[in-house]
Amino acid sequence: MEPGKVEQRFGNLEATEGGFAFQGHIQGDVHVHRSHNVRAELDSLPEAAFNAASRQYSYSCLENTRRKILQNIEEWADSNGKKRMDWLKGMAGTGKSTIALTVARKYAKLRRLGASFFFFSRGGGDHASAAKFASTVAAQLADTWPELKKYIDNAIASSPRIRDLGLFDQWEKLVLGPLAQLDKNVFPLPIAIVVDAPDECDSEDDVSLLIQCLAAATAVESTRLRVFVTSRPDQPVNLGFGGISQDTHRDFILHDIEQSSVDQDLFNFYKYRLAYTAKRFGLDDRIHSDEAIRFLVEKSSVLFIHAATVCRFMQEGGQLANERLSLLIAVESALTKPEKELDTMYTTVLTHSLAVGLEPAEAARVQALFRRVVGSIVVLSDAMTCADLSTMLEEPRDVITKTLHCLHSVLDVPEEETRPIRLLHPSFRDFLLDPQRCQNKTFSVNATAAHSHLFNCCLRLMKNHLRRNMCNLERPGTRTRDIPSTVVDEFIPLSVQYACRYWIHHLQQSEVDPNDRPDIMDFFHTQFLAWLETLALIGRLSDGITMMKLVEARLSASSTATDLKGATTTKARFRSGYYADQ
Repeated sequence: MEPGKVEQRFGNLEATEGGFAFQGHIQGDVHVHRSHNVRAELDSLPEAAFNAASRQYSYSCLENTRRKILQNIEEWADSNGKKRMDWLKGMAGTGKSTIALTVARKYAKLRRLGASFFFFSRGGGDHASAAKFASTVAAQLADTWPELKKYIDNAIASSPRIRDLGLFDQWEKLVLGPLAQLDKNVFPLPIAIVVDAPDECDSEDDVSLLIQCLAAATAVESTRLRVFVTSRPDQPVNLGFGGISQDTHRDFILHDIEQSSVDQDLFNFYKYRLAYTAKRFGLDDRIHSDEAIRFLVEKSSVLFIHAATVCRFMQEGGQLANERLSLLIAVESALTKPEKELDTMYTTVLTHSLAVGLEPAEAARVQALFRRVVGSIVVLSDAMTCADLSTMLEEPRDVITKTLHCLHSVLDVPEEETRPIRLLHPSFRDFLLDPQRCQNKTFSVNATAAHSHLFNCCLRLMKNHLRRNMCNLERPGTRTRDIPSTVVDEFIPLSVQYACRYWIHHLQQSEVDPNDRPDIMDFFHTQFLAWLETLALIGRLSDGITMMKLVEARLSASSTATDLKGATTTKARFRSGYYADQ
């Protein structure tokens, strides 16, 4: 099929004045209209806030720990200095997020927290993207400070397509503009914005731009903003801070604090957590003796994630916590790097959780499930509930539950059915995906193979579920703003929504060659419009345009894929500002 003839098969993609309309020549007309509701345009992420439900059980810094660091941050935040940004940087697992959460909770109690944004680790969907950063910060500012709300509402009303703008343009309209209109007396004391883990953002380019956005906010004189950022010292963040004046920010390297201070904090942390475990399960004091804790502190080095994982592992053992302590003590390690100690601890936890007490055949079955289930979890582009993961992988739900049951030390497996499964720390993903770190092939995850498996799962789901008019709308041309999200979720399962959004991402990262897959061609011929309509219904049509271009780029050198390439270069006219092919 020639690219120019694709309209004969798929028709024109055209945006009408009121929204998107797909004129399909195969099965009639499809009309999916885009929302222009003013409040709906402020598309924020409630789960990014410090006090989101997913973070309600997360620990703040314990009393008598991190005192010097927290005091230093407090003195900076309350000062009149020119350095209005504070970058706390440290290697993975040094406790940055806990410090960020402590700072956010403190300033929220003082009614001096303007906003907070806690990025989820890679694979966190929208929460690992900067796409909704500006709208999320603006929504929190509007909720917290009524004085700002009217200015933000005015900005939304004057820019009805604001969600389609780039990050900095959104930031200018939703945050900088409203802040500049405030009277200086509204905020007599400095107001804090806390941003945790921007280094987990999927787009490296967005990281630098995000830092520039925050720097611009601190320059607004009507508000004495203080921006507190925590991250690893990765190159994108370095470039972001390198692009702003040194006079506007200060750096603090968390893992360079004197070891004696870190050791004391770790000692206090272990003492508190293990004493709680002993009391809860009626254990003797051996589990939290000074001798045992000093040994564990030495193993943890500067890594609080090591200490936290050890404490969860021992608590998960219940009455056998002392035996688990003995297991950890018995692990010989001549390694000196903190990362190596972390790897040894992860290997010990996995080996004990997935093999102890099982017959060889049973252990092999459990470990195979681990690679399939946990291997999928660590490369997912967005977190899933147990039910959705079961649908995606075609594994019985009880099998997935049993596979994850012994992994609470490293995974957040919530009892609530509506909450997704998440990694407790991104270092666990890094460990599993790096064969140099995870040298036990039983647990090592081949990322390419995992992406291939998820791509096939996504394609299967879409082929089995996608059809025209997914929500059974009685009137053609119904606007998406008139369709409640509960209706969309009822007719389009979240697993299918995931497949529609991310199948091409998994294809890109996989070992699959599209030229050898006639089922991909078949999908574009038979369900192309249904896929686009579904993306529009879930508010992701623009993602579809981008994905089509990615497929085209992957096939650009192929002489055998002209037909598929033609399908993905569909000519589109978007009068409202979208263009599929220019």
